[in-house]
Amino acid sequence: MAGVKIDGLEKKFGSLRVLKGIDLDIRDGEFVSFLGPSGCGKTTLLRSIAGLEEIDGGRVVLGGQPISKLPPAKRDIAMVFQNYALYPHMNVYKNLSFGLSLNGVPKAEIDERVQNAARILQITELLKRRPKQLSGGQRQRVAIGRAIVRDPKLFLLDEPLSNLDAGLRVTMRVELANLHKRLGVTMIYVTHDQVEAMTLSDRVVVLDQGKVAQFGTPLELFYAPRNLFVASFIGSPKMNFLDVSVKISGEKELTVSAEELSGEIKVALEAAAKDVAGPHTLGIRPDNIELVAQDEAHMSGQVLLVERLGTESQVHIKLENGQTFVAIARGTHPAATGDRVYLKFPAQHCHIFNGEGQAYPRELDAETRSLIDRQKSLHGAAQRGEEK
Repeated sequence: MAGVKIDGLEKKFGSLRVLKGIDLDIRDGEFVSFLGPSGCGKTTLLRSIAGLEEIDGGRVVLGGQPISKLPPAKRDIAMVFQNYALYPHMNVYKNLSFGLSLNGVPKAEIDERVQNAARILQITELLKRRPKQLSGGQRQRVAIGRAIVRDPKLFLLDEPLSNLDAGLRVTMRVELANLHKRLGVTMIYVTHDQVEAMTLSDRVVVLDQGKVAQFGTPLELFYAPRNLFVASFIGSPKMNFLDVSVKISGEKELTVSAEELSGEIKVALEAAAKDVAGPHTLGIRPDNIELVAQDEAHMSGQVLLVERLGTESQVHIKLENGQTFVAIARGTHPAATGDRVYLKFPAQHCHIFNGEGQAYPRELDAETRSLIDRQKSLHGAAQRGEEK
């Protein structure tokens, strides 16, 4: 096993800078996801670590050893691609063993590694089948098994579940999480699906236009986004935003106002704010908006659509200024299309961003802070090999 350190990584395609000085420190045995929209550079970053892309600056260090100048075959890295890339004329056993045979590994050791990988992935009964006789999930397990038999220092997975149907993706997510726990090896996972990233990862790298927007635990990204990009990207439905004016109202407190708001909102911060000049943005997640009586509300609007999902309803609301907000209410809430509803924004759930899109770190309630700290402590225990 080995950690990965990336210093100032640069990658260009012609005059286009795709990776713009990436710095990351991924710990030994950690499961880290690269998350972001199409074109943000996540796959290019993964391929640069693997040696499949020649970097234009910076360096990659694996287990304390610089590997930037090594060819892919010498990096002790195994990669699982989006497509399974199995040999159709070979059975599963030969697909798993072929690479080891080429490298001159003794037959007895090959058989031991193949049988061990098959046992871990629960595909022992499939070893004599060919790829065309396997389901999509079984083929993906074989592709992962081909990486496991190499016993690498690092696993790289490039959207390995994207070709599976929704139900199978859930099953494979669970299997991947259990696989990582059993193997204890460092894994880097590329995905555009935030559910995969948030449920699988110890920490998540959110990429935006070739830069690291934030690197933290899933709960840190959700409850304490550092900027507008992370706040808008993490969460579904995404966070609601409103342009506001801000003034300092206390040592660690901001007062928010806007023409659309009835009254002011006072938001507690972790540290004192020094400069609040210029435009600001208030952000609040749909599940934190309260639908209340008129005299309690900060704002009102007309219901455009109610998506009833069983335990919850997603209420799409057109505000007086023409914006559309989404609020999440209980599944049995009586709101219907055309109704006028009244919205309250609890101060403890409001995020404030300055004109450059950077967040003022807000004071989290004790329950949320405890939850974030617990996730960090569980991650730390996993890194030390302790029982969770």
